[in-house]
Amino acid sequence: MQWVVKKYLLATSSLLLLSFLALLLTSREEISLDYVPKESSPSVTLTCFNTFDSTLRVTIKPECPPGLISLGSGAISQGDSPTAEITQLHPILEARFSAAQSAAKLEGVNLYITSGFRSLERQAQLFANAVSKYGSETEAAKWVLPPQFSHHPEGLAIDVNYPGDRPGAQWLEEHGARFGLCRVYANEWWHFEGPIAPGESCPAMAANALVDLG
Repeated sequence: MQWVVKKYLLATSSLLLLSFLALLLTSREEISLDYVPKESSPSVTLTCFNTFDSTLRVTIKPECPPGLISLGSGAISQGDSPTAEITQLHPILEARFSAAQSAAKLEGVNLYITSGFRSLERQAQLFANAVSKYGSETEAAKWVLPPQFSHHPEGLAIDVNYPGDRPGAQWLEEHGARFGLCRVYANEWWHFEGPIAPGESCPAMAANALVDLG
């Protein structure tokens, strides 16, 4: 009779243990469901340049720390003020080039802008000259866009080390993405813009400027 009691107690203990484990698993499942973090939008990062040591810093704060220059957090555009009269190079594009220029100088590479902002009148004259040179507007636009399509009058494009100092522009092509600068046309080794955030990969180059003809 004693062994029957022991068997009964053993069976009861096993049943209680199984019930406890089941309850524990259920509770864990409920906890894991209750505490699944909601998806949050990715933080926008701001790239900052230190002019003293030519290094880059990234912050999620809306402004760079004191003494550092902002290189922006995305592609450069004039879309935030489409009606404002543009009379100079976009300040973020200028800051990005200055940062790249400082970094290149540490490696013995000379970078300089030969053409940046252009007035609409200046761009129109350059396009007319190109038409005379290449024989048609289509051929000319592969090299010089009409003023309403060119990014130079918008302050969004720079020509670097043109016409005779290609090694410097080659350095910028290889390292410019760190600063948010990209060569954009395969036929113009000197033409750079800011179509990305610093640190992103540059998009594939277009064959020529015809891609920007609306």
